[in-house]
Amino acid sequence: MNIAKSYDVKKNIKKKHFHKSSSKGSEQPREFVAKKKFGQNFLKDVVILEKIVESIPSHIAYKIQSREIRLIEIGIGLGDLTRKLIDKYSLLVYEIDTMLIKKAMQNFSQALVNNHLVIEWQDVLKLHKNDGYLFDSNYFLVSNLPYYIATPIILRILKDRKCCGFLVMTQKEVAQKFCANVMQKSFCALSVMAEYFGNIQYLFEVAPCCFVPKPKVYSAVFLFERIREKMPHDLEYLLKYAFSNPRKKLISNLFLHDIWDKQNIRSIFESLSLRDTIRPHEVSTIEYCKMAELMGNLHKG
Repeated sequence: MNIAKSYDVKKNIKKKHFHKSSSKGSEQPREFVAKKKFGQNFLKDVVILEKIVESIPSHIAYKIQSREIRLIEIGIGLGDLTRKLIDKYSLLVYEIDTMLIKKAMQNFSQALVNNHLVIEWQDVLKLHKNDGYLFDSNYFLVSNLPYYIATPIILRILKDRKCCGFLVMTQKEVAQKFCANVMQKSFCALSVMAEYFGNIQYLFEVAPCCFVPKPKVYSAVFLFERIREKMPHDLEYLLKYAFSNPRKKLISNLFLHDIWDKQNIRSIFESLSLRDTIRPHEVSTIEYCKMAELMGNLHKG
C-alpha cells in the first residue's frame, strides 16, 4: 500500500515510502520522549552515523544499489540513521512505535511518494515472511538494535539463509560475545554460531554521550557477512549444554546434564584430542562442529 498523504497511523499503518531529506539528523528538534518499554536510545552523533553507513562493505553496497539485496533497518527512531541510509539506498524499515511512524511520515513526506522507503508497522520478534525472517529474498540489515531484543534478533538472522549479513549496534558486552575468538573469556555459544555462519568483525565502540537519552553502558558496532546457510544438526543443542556453566570443565557440563553416555563423551574427547580439563571457551568452532557431528552419529547408531 503506497501512501502519499497523511492519515491516522494508529488505525491504518501498513507501508510508507520516503526519499532524501535536506535537514540534518542531529539538528532536528527532539521533542519525542523515549519509551523504556521499547528500549529507545536515539543515536544523534553525526560522525558515528556516517561511520556506520561507510562501514557497509563496498560489494554489499553495490548489490543494494543494483537491487540484488534489500536493505533493511529495524527501528526508525528519530530518523537520523534512516536519513543517512536513504541518501544512498532504498530502504525498508520495521518500527513498532506508532508515534515514531507518524513523526517519520511528517519528516519524510516527500520521500513517501517516491517509493524510496517502506515503513512497516511490525513487532520484529513476531515477524516471519514466507521464505525468510525479515524478507522473502536476500537482504542486509543495518540497525541500532534496542538492547533488550538485540540477541534474539541476531540469532534469528544468523539462521536465516536470506540474510546476507548485517551491520548492527548493540550493547558492547553483547557485541563482544558475538565477535569473541576462542580462548577469550567472552567466547561463548553466540561466538561459535556467528563464526560458523560467516565472517564477523568488531568495528568500533560508541560512548553513551552519543545517544538521547544516554544509556548507562557503552555500545559497539559489528559486521557480519554470511558464508554458510545451514548449521550442523546437533551443534546448537550441544552448545546449549557445553556453555551451561562457562567456567567449569566442558566434560563436566556434558556429564552434568546426563544427555549423552559418559563413555561416548570420553571417546569423542579422545578422538578430538581434547583434554578432560578443557573449558568451554577453549574449544574452537571447528572442534565443536566435529563434536556435534560425532554425537549425531552416535544417536543414529
